[in-house]
Amino acid sequence: MNKIVLSLTIATSWLAMSSYLLLAPATSFSGNGLFARWLSALGLSQLPQQLPIDKLIHLVIFFGLVFLWQQVINAASFSLTQKRRLIILNVAGWCCVGIAIEFLQEALQAGRQFDYLDMLANSIGCGLGGWVAKKLTPVETGVATKTNCL
Repeated sequence: MNKIVLSLTIATSWLAMSSYLLLAPATSFSGNGLFARWLSALGLSQLPQQLPIDKLIHLVIFFGLVFLWQQVINAASFSLTQKRRLIILNVAGWCCVGIAIEFLQEALQAGRQFDYLDMLANSIGCGLGGWVAKKLTPVETGVATKTNCL
């Protein structure tokens, strides 16, 4: 399968799942909600009560969004200058979405609440996703291609 098609499929799937997790009504995560039923089926029904995982979930979602869309950019045939611009737009764009999503959660009045710490977790996830994707992207040296060292 073509690398760009595969990257695009994975990134779009992550976006769909992330959109659900970020915008679903709070009842989805209660005892009878879809997410709660998934956790229960996996034997993890007590996980949300045992760990304060909300901020970690926000960080992971936005890490994945930036990282996976950066893989799409890297798989596409853009010039080096275009790729650099798109990567900056990718990180900055998802940071803006991470901030906007908190306002949207409040505006939808679906039991979700505005939280500055969620914005911070979203932004940290974006930064980490961009950094890790950059470190894992081969560097053109002119002689041979090598991978950045972490």
